[in-house]
Amino acid sequence: MCIAVFRWAPDSDEPLILASNRDEFFERPTQAMHWWPGDHILAGKDLRNNGTWLGITRSGRFAMLTNIRDPSLRRVDPPSRGGLVREFLESTASPHDYLSALLPSVAKFQGFNLICGLLPKRGAARSLWFLNSGEAVPRALPAGDYALSNATLDTPWPKLLRLKTGFAATLDKPDELADTALLQLLADSTRAANDLLPSTGIPLPMERALSSIFIRYAPDDGARATYGTRASTLLRINDESAKLCELTHTADTTSAARNEFTFTIGHSMAHR
Repeated sequence: MCIAVFRWAPDSDEPLILASNRDEFFERPTQAMHWWPGDHILAGKDLRNNGTWLGITRSGRFAMLTNIRDPSLRRVDPPSRGGLVREFLESTASPHDYLSALLPSVAKFQGFNLICGLLPKRGAARSLWFLNSGEAVPRALPAGDYALSNATLDTPWPKLLRLKTGFAATLDKPDELADTALLQLLADSTRAANDLLPSTGIPLPMERALSSIFIRYAPDDGARATYGTRASTLLRINDESAKLCELTHTADTTSAARNEFTFTIGHSMAHR
């Protein structure tokens, strides 16, 4: 997953609202959002390494990951970053303890941002933590609106600013209208002007293609897209339940499939 915006309000009736796009090569085998064996973890799956980019459990454990786009930080035969999301969802450790234990091995991975948290029913402690692998300092997030792409939290890239502004504007609408507007926002293919593009060490045509919220990239004009947005996800968590909608996309078809899930949130086994 390569871009996300979310409102974190742990003391409210709706502690987390998140909208995100996962960008990946279309040839990479992927399973859409589903309940994993055991019916406890809800997540998509990268079938190459059996990890995931975003997931939530019935007890309210939540995690998501984006990569850091910096070719100079490439590692030789690194472990899968998607395994970090899977491991947190499968564990009972608090976010603080999980991220602290991860720190000694952070340098083995390609660059990543990891958000993980506990979002149980009201009355239990809720927390949301963030780790950027380059900064290597886990931190608890205070309430607020945040946006994340392929640098660090709230980096002022044009698409991130546009997403965060649009996100805040939609939340004044009733939930159903807001959800429709958020999915439309995730489908925004507007590219940034060349003079506003970040410089992340990739060729200019690809930098330009990746500057939109919804991405389609082909190596040659008129060719079929090889890389782009594979899934758009909207997640709402309230006092009692979680509601998740995922649109999956192919190289040829936007919103090729839609999956929706609603389930009751239980108490978390660990918190800090």
